[in-house]
Amino acid sequence: MKKYILFLFGALISLVSCKTSAPEQSFTIGRGGGFTGKYDEYLVKNNGEVYKLEKDKAPVLFEKIGKKEALDIFAKFKQLNITSIKFSHPGNMTSYISYTSDNKTYEIKWGDSRNLPPQNVQDFFNSVWSAIRPK
Repeated sequence: MKKYILFLFGALISLVSCKTSAPEQSFTIGRGGGFTGKYDEYLVKNNGEVYKLEKDKAPVLFEKIGKKEALDIFAKFKQLNITSIKFSHPGNMTSYISYTSDNKTYEIKWGDSRNLPPQNVQDFFNSVWSAIRPK
């Protein structure tokens, strides 16, 4: 009986300590250029962490968005299907969304007023940008 209780206790500890989680996903979103060439760039992770990116500096945790909001953003990101979009029309001021998977980077860039990205790309960018930027 004692061995049986110890076995159950060990199994319970194993179950509690093993947590399953979705694989980490992230994408980068940014905007900038112009006279200064400066970009505001952020790495958005599916766990809700948003990191500010600056050239030649380590990423800094900028904000933590709620779990529900992060799930919503990544559901929309999946619908965006960035791996199938080929769009690169930077301008003086450029906005972009970048995603890396299997050592391949997919990027959508726009800023040229004569070549606007698909509306769903603009809507996604604006939605995420307003969610992660200071209110």
